[in-house]
Parts: sequence; C-alpha cells; structure tokens
Amino acid sequence: MEFTNKEITLKDGRSCLLRSPSLSDTEAMLQYLKLTSEETYFMLRYPEEACMSAEEEAVFLGNALKSRTEVMIAAFVEGELAGNAGVRGVSGFQKLKHRAVFGISIKEKYWNIGIGSALLTEIIGQTKAMGYEQLELGVFSDNAKARRLYERFGFEPWGAVKNAYKLKDGTYRDEILMGRML
Repeated sequence: MEFTNKEITLKDGRSCLLRSPSLSDTEAMLQYLKLTSEETYFMLRYPEEACMSAEEEAVFLGNALKSRTEVMIAAFVEGELAGNAGVRGVSGFQKLKHRAVFGISIKEKYWNIGIGSALLTEIIGQTKAMGYEQLELGVFSDNAKARRLYERFGFEPWGAVKNAYKLKDGTYRDEILMGRML
C-alpha cells in the first residue's frame, strides 16, 4: 500500500518527509539496511547478512507499494533516508487475518528527535485503515529505550522467547513480544 506524503517538524526544528519508499530509493534502502545493522545489535541481522541485490530490493519495494496488506513508510530528513518502518499481516489464513506485525529502525544520528514517534503514529493509523485488529512486534529484552517508546504508544508485553537472539560473542538475548489492540 502506498503511503501519502506527510511533512512533519522534528524536535530539533528540521523538517521530515514521511512517504513510501519508491523504486528510485532502492540503493538508498540497501545502504540504509547495512548501516542500521552496523549501528546496533538490536536489528535482526548483521550487516553482512543484508545482502539483497538491487533487483531483489526493487521487487520487494514494488510489491509493498502494490499490496493491500502491507505498507512501508520511510522518513527523509534533508533528502537523506533517516528512518523506516513497515507493517504486514501475520498470515492470509482466516484465523490470523486480524493480526499485523511491524518493524522499525532509525539511523543513529537521527535518534531522539521524534522520527520513531512519527513513524509509529503513522504505522498504527495505516494498520487500522487496512482493517487489522491488533499490532505486534518483537523487541530485544535489553532494548529499554525501544520498549519505553512502544509502551508510550499503548503496546504491552504479551510474552517472551528465552534466548531468541544469539549474538556473535556467544551471548543470548530474550525477545519480548509486545502488542496492542487497535
């Protein structure tokens, strides 16, 4: 589903454009994925695992734009891709059609200026508009900052998966499952 452009003002006074990433953003999206995967271990993959080709990413973006069950919203500050969030249905099976999951990431240099809140506001609105009844996510148990953000937006802990993430250093992190009704 395509998200209509929306201009917001960030905490630092800069303007931020929220819009669906287009095919012309393919290379920027690939670079963004690698960078955000380098900046924190809270991402699901390591940078070397962000290995989609430009063609694969273009297909992925194109499918998201045409979909009725998913949406991607990117945040651009002064023309630079600063953040991205996406939501999709858990499954097309009748018993699961009411559930959606989302992911969000922001470049470190854009943390703490309101991009996460802006993206979450729009993701929640788009999820409701698509007819979902609940929105879910998984978050690293030690990502307290993200958990606080999600809680501000009405998400509650719904469960946990022990040792869900194994880091390169051999340590584990639990995954906190969070959700909210729409």
